[in-house]
Amino acid sequence: MNLVMNDYELIYLIHAEHDELALNFMFQKYHKFIWKQVHLMEIEKKEQDDFHQEGNLMLHKAIKTFNTDKNKTFTRYFELILKRHFYQLKKTLPTYYLFENADFCQERCYIEEEPVYLSLNSNLEQTVYEKYFINRETIQDIEITTSYSRKQIYNTIFRIKEKYKIMI
Repeated sequence: MNLVMNDYELIYLIHAEHDELALNFMFQKYHKFIWKQVHLMEIEKKEQDDFHQEGNLMLHKAIKTFNTDKNKTFTRYFELILKRHFYQLKKTLPTYYLFENADFCQERCYIEEEPVYLSLNSNLEQTVYEKYFINRETIQDIEITTSYSRKQIYNTIFRIKEKYKIMI
């Protein structure tokens, strides 16, 4: 005999009776919904499993904190919590990496050098390009040997990387 239960009944069983079957059913029921939200947020492939796990945690939180007196359906309540959490997580993901130590390859990388014609617009860009990319000096060393601040150096490295991306 299959009984069809709505979310309110399942949440009541979870809250009042501590029913593990009802809790497992809720996780199964919202499994595809979480994946859908992950894909709608256009999360990178390497981050999708982590976001799905976070979605399961948010489902558990939503089940624990859901209040029927607020005149909302559980699905909408959970969707709101999930989207807010995903937006927050997505904001904290790094967009690019800068290596403090320029010797990150440590003689394991073999780079075939071709002539690169990069338009370096300022003296700052030329200096940072030569010291960071060619001589593999650290950002701290560049800061010490030049009059440029750490922020200027970081921003210049970012601009140069963006120019490389455009070239590719």
